[in-house]
Amino acid sequence: RQLAVKAIKAVLKASAQFQGNPRDSRDDVIEALDILKERALAQEANSLFSVVNDISKVLAKKVPGTQLSEFVFILLDGLIDPDPQSSSGTCVVLNSLMRQRGGELASEVEKFVKALYERLSRITVPQTRTGALRSLRTFSVHHLINVMTALLDFPLPYDEAIVSCWQTLAGDAQLTRMLFEHLLDLINSSLPYKERSERGSAPTFLPTPIPMAAVCGLREVFRVEETSEVVEEYFHRLFSSLVLRIGCAVVIKKPDKDSTGPKSDPAKDAVSCLRELLTRASLDKVIATMEEAGAWIQLETNDFPAGMTTLARAMCEDAPTFVSKIVASLTSSLSSLYEQQRVVTCSFFAELINQRCLGDLTLVEMQMNSLLGRLIDSSHIVRMLCIRGLGNISTLGGEQVHKYSTTILSAMMSGMDDRDDPEDLITLESMSGLSKILSQIEEGHVRSILINIALRIRPCFEKPKSSVRAAAFTLFGNLSRFGDGPSRAPFLEQIHNNFMSLLLHLNEDEPEVVSACKGALREVGPLLASEKVNTMFQKHLVMDGHLFYGEFMNDLARLIISDFNDKMSFYTMGCCSFFKSMWPSIKSNAAMFVGYLLGNLPAERRRTISKEHICSALILLLRDPSSKVRSSSAEAISLLFDY
Repeated sequence: RQLAVKAIKAVLKASAQFQGNPRDSRDDVIEALDILKERALAQEANSLFSVVNDISKVLAKKVPGTQLSEFVFILLDGLIDPDPQSSSGTCVVLNSLMRQRGGELASEVEKFVKALYERLSRITVPQTRTGALRSLRTFSVHHLINVMTALLDFPLPYDEAIVSCWQTLAGDAQLTRMLFEHLLDLINSSLPYKERSERGSAPTFLPTPIPMAAVCGLREVFRVEETSEVVEEYFHRLFSSLVLRIGCAVVIKKPDKDSTGPKSDPAKDAVSCLRELLTRASLDKVIATMEEAGAWIQLETNDFPAGMTTLARAMCEDAPTFVSKIVASLTSSLSSLYEQQRVVTCSFFAELINQRCLGDLTLVEMQMNSLLGRLIDSSHIVRMLCIRGLGNISTLGGEQVHKYSTTILSAMMSGMDDRDDPEDLITLESMSGLSKILSQIEEGHVRSILINIALRIRPCFEKPKSSVRAAAFTLFGNLSRFGDGPSRAPFLEQIHNNFMSLLLHLNEDEPEVVSACKGALREVGPLLASEKVNTMFQKHLVMDGHLFYGEFMNDLARLIISDFNDKMSFYTMGCCSFFKSMWPSIKSNAAMFVGYLLGNLPAERRRTISKEHICSALILLLRDPSSKVRSSSAEAISLLFDY
């Protein structure tokens, strides 16, 4: 050790002469090495550390700038010295050089990071490995952005050495803040994916490396316990950026085993990163809620809006202090170029409104206005989620619902008129929202549009999607609460117009539609001006009860003939229109009900009925592909034996 110190002194003196200093000149800094030579005789680890630390200070001052880079890279080889004291001493010198002279190595950052990475996997002494990583952190104080750029360039998934580099950088709170700023900027400003389109096929979304690497880097930083305080400070920005990243990552093509690109799954990485963020923020209840609902899996698939809904609910319940700042961070993404980001924000906002924004009515109004502004969005999914959020205003209670009723009802009506609604999602949400809003407002608020609503929902009774039919029948039943006032006469006309549809769908294949029809008929029954018919509805149309449909309809036909004589022709012709239904069960029901109506009709009242038209239509049904329809038609014709 003494010889080594003596050699260092000799080299530094020679270097001083090469720099033009006279041979007999005295440099107190170099001469101080003689004192260190005596101290090098000590055996205690602390004493030796002090000696090496002082030597490092001398070297930091005396190594010429032109030789600094080469000296550092040669020094790195000392990290893999098999002698623990030697490799640890190298760390001390390296750290000191980085602290005092690291700023001079701006052009060598990438090379230094790669050189250190190569040696990390070969270091066998734990203490040396820790010291080497700390030298990277010390170096990063001068060149953090460049160091991060170099780390982001390593292949995914990150190996143990790169993971250790990220986590070591996060050990310093100030560096962590700067690190968050840069990674957030990369995630938010970089292209989330590359779109490749081929003629005749749907576009393919390919991953872009920068946001993928940034997300993976963030995930490793969140795993460092010391970052808790800074994570809480940046939580709303980190959370917002990650949920938006998840939305874009879902559509990115999964990595192929044989591909040359990143082997990481962008969606899984983003969801995993979000989960680590919640863990570091000690939001264990949010994580558990997501787990129980299967929302973590949903976030990795095209069902991510449902996962976002669960996440929004969990944040309201278990992390309310962050909600308002998250809303502020997400609002600008409503005008994002990327549909998935707009979907994320709208689904999140819709559920926040459903949770009443923790009672913050100002926040509710801000979100409502934001969603209203996106009702003209090019994406039908976004428009559907906006309608859902506006319908959720119903959770605010009477006074607030009345305040916004005109605006919300107008939005719901426009939703039902949406022509670009391939799966009827907007129509479904509009009817669901109307049902919720109408249950909270008075007749005066809806009087002017009551009939318009009834007319709008009528086509939905025959939609292929069962959930749409069920929602339409439910909504029509809900409208009945406004039918006993000034709107009684026009609404009663709508009941008669839709009466056949309600009765025929009582016996269809979808239980949810059957239940909706039962509920609607029980609701409109009191408005029909027939106590017997109403009593029959209330008695037999029990939600969980079994309905003997044929017997019920035969008995009902007699009451209709008795109490609605002037509607008989209207009803029979309306029933015949269902002979062209897409569902065999509805055609069968229509044929039987026509048979019951005509079969029970007294002879003296048959003149008003278009018997020839009805019989011809029934005969045509005998050729129907469905045996059930043919059977019902034959039975209906048999009831007309005395015509």
